[in-house]
Order: sequence, then C-alpha cells, then structure tokens
Amino acid sequence: MNNEIRNPHQDTWKALVLFLAEIAKSKSITQEVIAERTGLQRSNVSRMFQLRYCPSLDNWLKILKAVEVNIFFEDRDSKTDLNLLFEKAMTELGRRPENIPKN
Repeated sequence: MNNEIRNPHQDTWKALVLFLAEIAKSKSITQEVIAERTGLQRSNVSRMFQLRYCPSLDNWLKILKAVEVNIFFEDRDSKTDLNLLFEKAMTELGRRPENIPKN
C-alpha cells in the first residue's frame, strides 16, 4: 500500500507549461525554435509541452528566454492578457474549480 501524501501543488508546473505553450503559439514560436534557442533537445522540449516532465529551474529560465517571456507576480484578479492566459491554463487543469461550469 502506498502511504505517500500527495502535495496539492506538485502539478502547478503543468499550468506554467500550458501558459508558455499558449504564449509560444501566439508568437508562432515552435518547439523546434525553442530547442534551437535553448540548446535543449527537441524531444525534451516536446516531452515538456506534453506535460511528461517538469524541467529544472535552469531549463525553465532558458525556455522563458526563448519564448521571450518575463516573470513577474500579479494579483489573481488582474485582467491583463498574461494573467488571463495563466488563469485559463489553471482552469483547464482543474485548478480553478470555481470557474468550472456546474451541471
């Protein structure tokens, strides 16, 4: 029997990956371009965007730079484009149950 306690925030990185994927898509930056800009293998970039692994902090920073994204903190209720994209990703992951339509 597995007695491991699940951390409720251990999958938060997935929301960040979806957020980056949306930004890259909006800028027409492909996974191949991200691989070229970061020096990472294209297969590793692909696996990350498939939510199969969480990159290290060093690789996060490389990917953020490749997608031309700045990191900042913002109030959850802010209506900026970036915050709205992040909240969309969180909702898609089921991390915002208050935004999921009720049956």
